[in-house]
Amino acid sequence: YFLCTLTQQQLSRTLFPIGHYTKPQIRALAHHYQLPNRSRPDSQGLCFLGKVQFDQFLKSYLGTDPGLIRDANTREVVGKHNGLWFHTVGQRKGLGPYLNPKATAHGPWYVVAKKCKEKEIWISNKYNKNDSSNE
Repeated sequence: YFLCTLTQQQLSRTLFPIGHYTKPQIRALAHHYQLPNRSRPDSQGLCFLGKVQFDQFLKSYLGTDPGLIRDANTREVVGKHNGLWFHTVGQRKGLGPYLNPKATAHGPWYVVAKKCKEKEIWISNKYNKNDSSNE
């Protein structure tokens, strides 16, 4: 996330020495060189937040901007969200509290698109299908 604060000039001089490796290759190298973090599980959080919840962090900087959540297959409204920035395409975890109880029972649900102009999030319970496209 810190990269978003860099200027284009700074980015033009930035090197990412492990960018051509896959995650499994990096894990293998860590084991080979017996790095202390070689067996540490992947993290989906932000270490610099400490005990602050991710949603609270975003809310404190970006606020809220509610919109609708739609089933990408039926286009039916199945819930309401507090802001597009709280959700990412591919996300599964954490959608339940924003869905109508009837929709929650038909999960698991995945974010398949964010319609920015309409402030809508489109979700699907059809795993591995191209239900919608980003706009």
